[in-house]
Amino acid sequence: MKYQPGLHLLTTLYTNNIELLQQSDNWKTFITHQIQYHQLTEVGNAVHDFPNGGFTAVHCLTESHISIHTWPEYGLCTCDVFLSNFRKNNDAITTAIMSAIHDFFQTTKHESQQIRR
Repeated sequence: MKYQPGLHLLTTLYTNNIELLQQSDNWKTFITHQIQYHQLTEVGNAVHDFPNGGFTAVHCLTESHISIHTWPEYGLCTCDVFLSNFRKNNDAITTAIMSAIHDFFQTTKHESQQIRR
């Protein structure tokens, strides 16, 4: 089987919905649903809420990972979604999850990049 590079999407998104950036509870519910809906396999995660607001999380998947870091004081977060294409082409799922993240935070502006790797 020939290696097929996966799609890695990175974004800094801005939102007026600051309460979603404050703590991880809503994020955990949202991202768990995304992982299950797209039939991905989570093998572990690390989630940390900061005492003064904001959180960071990494969700390790057999397919690769999803990560986020929030800055409520600036109304933004950075996140990335990377799924390998080892067993099947996951590009559409990668794009769908990133789109759902933008919808979840009600993005007002974003700066995004994509990498093939």
